[in-house]
Amino acid sequence: MILVPIILFMFLYKNVVSLPCLSNESKEDFDDSRIALKDMENNLKNTVGNLESSFNKITALIEKELVVIKTALKTVGEKIKKVDSDFQVLGKDFQKTKWHKYNGHCYYYSSDLQDWFTAERKCREIGGYLMKIDDKQENAKIHASRPKDEEYWIGLTDVVEGEYRWTFDQTKATFLTWHKGYGKRGKGYECCGLHAGSKPEWFDFSCNQKFNYLCESNFCF
Repeated sequence: MILVPIILFMFLYKNVVSLPCLSNESKEDFDDSRIALKDMENNLKNTVGNLESSFNKITALIEKELVVIKTALKTVGEKIKKVDSDFQVLGKDFQKTKWHKYNGHCYYYSSDLQDWFTAERKCREIGGYLMKIDDKQENAKIHASRPKDEEYWIGLTDVVEGEYRWTFDQTKATFLTWHKGYGKRGKGYECCGLHAGSKPEWFDFSCNQKFNYLCESNFCF
């Protein structure tokens, strides 16, 4: 029994004594390598930390932008609903006032007599404006569609004498067709309308005179 521990001790002693010893130069290389690896470890830790910090900042920024976008999207959605609602109301108004369709626009023939300024206001109130006539074809169509052979105000004036402009967009009229004896009648006759005659011709008259009126809208239902 005593022999076994003695043999084990001799074996361990032999292996320990036989381990090679590091020279000073080898030890320095070993220490330098250890230090270099330690520095690499620290650099990697710093890099990982910086990346985590940058990622957190970017993530926070993205989350903030998402909140802004979601808020804007909600606002846009509410505005779209409001516009849709307004168009539905406008469409019902068009149906009530019996607008007539032609070439992508809608036209309304009034049944009440008003001075030119009141007629313009009433057209605006129902979603239109006093009619602007662009060409011979439109003029003929509007004239032929009249429910009654009476005068109708249109949106043409010559506030500057002899310079006829449309009130809708203030453009100068390029198409003019006067009934005999009318057109450029001088001061006091600044407002124009569609004549009651058999031909699609116009007249100029005092803006305070009361006639029927023609409204136009760019939105047609």
